[in-house]
Amino acid sequence: MQGVFRHVYTILAFLFFLSFSSNLWAGESHRVLFISSYHPAFPTFFQQVEGIRSVLDKQSTLLDIEFMDSKRFPDRVNLDNFHHTLSDKLSRIAPYDVVIVGDDNALSFTLKYQHELFPKQPIVFLGVNNLSLAREQNSNPLVTGVVEAVSMEETLKLMIRLQPQTKRIMALVDGTPSGQGDLKTFYQYRQELNPVVLSEISLAKLSFAEFANQLKSLGREDAVLLLSAYQDKNNKIFQFDESLKLIIENLSIPLYHLWYHGVGDGVFGGKVISHFAQGKVAAEIV
Repeated sequence: MQGVFRHVYTILAFLFFLSFSSNLWAGESHRVLFISSYHPAFPTFFQQVEGIRSVLDKQSTLLDIEFMDSKRFPDRVNLDNFHHTLSDKLSRIAPYDVVIVGDDNALSFTLKYQHELFPKQPIVFLGVNNLSLAREQNSNPLVTGVVEAVSMEETLKLMIRLQPQTKRIMALVDGTPSGQGDLKTFYQYRQELNPVVLSEISLAKLSFAEFANQLKSLGREDAVLLLSAYQDKNNKIFQFDESLKLIIENLSIPLYHLWYHGVGDGVFGGKVISHFAQGKVAAEIV
């Protein structure tokens, strides 16, 4: 894309030793499991799958998909049920050749149960925000992948350049693991962007109604960056389009984002990540 709406991805490059047979490239049909952290209606899901299929469909590969649905149902009961169901399915079929995992929750789940569920299969991750967890896999010979290294610095500086009156940048965030991971990255630029103040409006401490009221109070000297707004303090869940609608209806200034979804639907812009590219590169690794 042109201008500020650029596709960005970063690959963790490290040694990855494949443990499956060399006949992978012999033209036979091979089986890949994709574990998604979310569900099909999540805005990045089909972008990731289209990226994966742009490569694997040319390699005589069958792609199965399992959904953790952990954005809508982040509780332990759902995760335990998913583990039980997946374990039962895997016990009834031949092992997959390789496993792809999408986003932080799926990576954490797969690492937790790697020796039980996938003791010999290579695992390739994509869309991971937790960079330290991703880098820890340098010592895991069966795990590699693509990190979602957001263009935080570039987007924050862009916001200040486009809104030179800015005195405060507000991050909109919730308590989800991916949201908190990006918030940590956000605050790393406090000193560099001084005297502009970095602050937050957090759904981890607010209901959606309280969140909306705080948005109404923001003015011309504020700039707003959406990180994550899916779950409030009462564990009420909004889908991306629902939370974006709430934000746009109560915000009187431009809204920036670090990902492509939302651009054209109320998001003003940013240097954004393409989840299609994330899926494509992960599949190329596979």
